[in-house]
Amino acid sequence: MAVTMMKTNSNNDKEDFRFMLERLKESIDPRYLLESLGFVSSRETGKEIRGACKIHGGDNRTSFRFNKDTRTWVCFSHRCHEVFGNDIIGLIKGCMGVDFMDAVRHLKSVTGELGTGDYLEHKRKKEQEAFVKSRKRLQARSSIVTEECLTQFKPFRSPYFLHQGFSKEILNFFEIAGGYTDSYGYIRDIIPIRDVKSSLVGYSMRDIREGVEDDDFKYVHTTGFDKDKVIYNLHNAKNYLKDKPLIIVEGFKSVWRLHEIGIKNVVAVMGAHITPGQRNLLFSYAQKGVVLFFDGDGPGIAGTVRTVEELRGKIDDVFTIFITEEGKDPADLDEKTLMTYLDGYI
Repeated sequence: MAVTMMKTNSNNDKEDFRFMLERLKESIDPRYLLESLGFVSSRETGKEIRGACKIHGGDNRTSFRFNKDTRTWVCFSHRCHEVFGNDIIGLIKGCMGVDFMDAVRHLKSVTGELGTGDYLEHKRKKEQEAFVKSRKRLQARSSIVTEECLTQFKPFRSPYFLHQGFSKEILNFFEIAGGYTDSYGYIRDIIPIRDVKSSLVGYSMRDIREGVEDDDFKYVHTTGFDKDKVIYNLHNAKNYLKDKPLIIVEGFKSVWRLHEIGIKNVVAVMGAHITPGQRNLLFSYAQKGVVLFFDGDGPGIAGTVRTVEELRGKIDDVFTIFITEEGKDPADLDEKTLMTYLDGYI
């Protein structure tokens, strides 16, 4: 019996150490960590920090890349990550020439000791996230997609989108509601989606917790919703296309941002790809051409190029705008920048 107890405690200790180490990796500010190791950043985006690799003393200012989301790194010139490991501990080992435990100690020193409560809360959240990801992708029941239900949900809209800089007037115009509780007990705000005839055809519902980055969980749609038959906000934008092209963005928030500064000939295709059904809608309503104003990330750029090819010869005027602020979407840009990009199209 004593031997069994010792083994159980040992396993528990290992599990606790693993959670503690994971928490340390997630807590450290990437920029601060890299500076503490002697790195000099040559470029930083929302997702990545680039610079010369400190480990092998390289001078290529983009060969080292640290991914802020995954907390992993790559050395493209000398493959240093393959020698030391591509996580934060491997980075510290390579830079400082220390072993695993000394690397952990250094990480603790730059992160600060974690309080017991902080650690236990992190452990609880990670276990909850693991459970959620083990389940099938969420969908919300379609029975709530009625005008009556939407009216009932509207008073329960949270301050989530207000905190992201959208005015109450804009959220009211786009009928943003709230109070839907999903099957895991998380509350979501509701984005109504209407077809070109203004009929309510579905909801996209946003998890309003901070820091939710899993795209399969962040936004969910009601069952039966088919975006192939819908372009978001076309029922409003069609009234402004007599002498203007149709501006096409990817997401809801980009539509709201442009509308907020007075640009109303804008729609969202809810992704970086225009479906066949959406293309047919464009052929019917975009008589003065289209302006592709997709996000400034990889999928957005690729989607722009692909869409130009798909619309070639079918719509007379297809204009493209590439956002030079890497990783940004129209909703991230200020009014002056947006007006500069859209000059001539509004």
